[in-house]
Amino acid sequence: MNRQNVRTKLSETYPIITGFGIEADVKSVFSGIYVKKAFFIVDGNVIQKQSSFVNALMQHFGDVSTFVVKPGEASKNTALFLDIIDFCLNQGVSRATPLIAIGGGVVGDLAGFAASAILRGLPLYHFPTTLLAMVDSAIGGKTGVNHSTGKNLIGSFYQPQAVLSEMNTLETLPHEEFICGFGEVLKYGAIADTAILDILKTKSLSELKENKTQLESILQRCIKIKSDIVSRDTKESGDRAYLNYGHTFAHALEKIMGYGTISHGQAVYTGMIAAGFLSEFMQGNLDHKLLGVHAKEMNIPIHSFKFTAQELVDAMQSDKKIKDSTLRFVLLNRYGRPYVTESKNIQMVFDSWQKAMDYIADQSR
Repeated sequence: MNRQNVRTKLSETYPIITGFGIEADVKSVFSGIYVKKAFFIVDGNVIQKQSSFVNALMQHFGDVSTFVVKPGEASKNTALFLDIIDFCLNQGVSRATPLIAIGGGVVGDLAGFAASAILRGLPLYHFPTTLLAMVDSAIGGKTGVNHSTGKNLIGSFYQPQAVLSEMNTLETLPHEEFICGFGEVLKYGAIADTAILDILKTKSLSELKENKTQLESILQRCIKIKSDIVSRDTKESGDRAYLNYGHTFAHALEKIMGYGTISHGQAVYTGMIAAGFLSEFMQGNLDHKLLGVHAKEMNIPIHSFKFTAQELVDAMQSDKKIKDSTLRFVLLNRYGRPYVTESKNIQMVFDSWQKAMDYIADQSR
């Protein structure tokens, strides 16, 4: 018997460029593309509110085909994924044709999944235009769509050629979308950089939005955390699981309420509060005020939570982090010290969820 080995490379190095005024960086990155045709997958709101930015990017190519994605989480479905594939194949595509995603997490996930599938892989470039996408979803190569049984259950790991975040695009970002991204910013503070929590505990979201220097500094801290973790663990076999802090609760919450009814950032924030109480039940030592101080501005629709704790746990059962009917959680010994654990103690999950609801309601008054 003859035996040979195949060496694979899990990820390539690619730049993450973030700042106010990145035209020169865009020109430098695009100068490496030798084909004239490009596919642009663009969020419907972005193409209206940031038309000059989108048009400037298109000027780098002689032949542009544009697919506009209807804004909202509901667009992250298999039907639209197939529509994008049909669009690209019918327009004519080669393996060198770049696919350029401009928008938030929905566009990035859809476009990334399509890029991974068309001709077994097209060059992918992310231009995130939301706070959440800039600090989280555009980085790390997770792509995919939702399924009726759960969030992000169909997808792939597929790394982009570059992620370029023009922070000036945040100027037209609705306040509720800024809040959505803020949930993920707080997550990075909770799992890795407690200085973020200390900086933000005395600041309102409006103050942060207006202070461009501090906003860019915090974004860079978040991006470094994620890029460092992804570099160590490309396909979530180890430390990358820490990025799911609060997400077991959050994904179940989104599923019960209906995707798009509550923003991902609001769901993650709520999930982190619940995970914090569960951490305490598991002997963690947390100061809930560091996150709780933002409850009012996060504007959690607590009075819309008409479901029971049992329904929440049932929704958790379909999450990707379930194994042998055992729920898998990322918890904290203290802020900055995450760990992964599994539990079949449903009562403890119930109690954590109820305490979180009561706490958020109290802090939101």
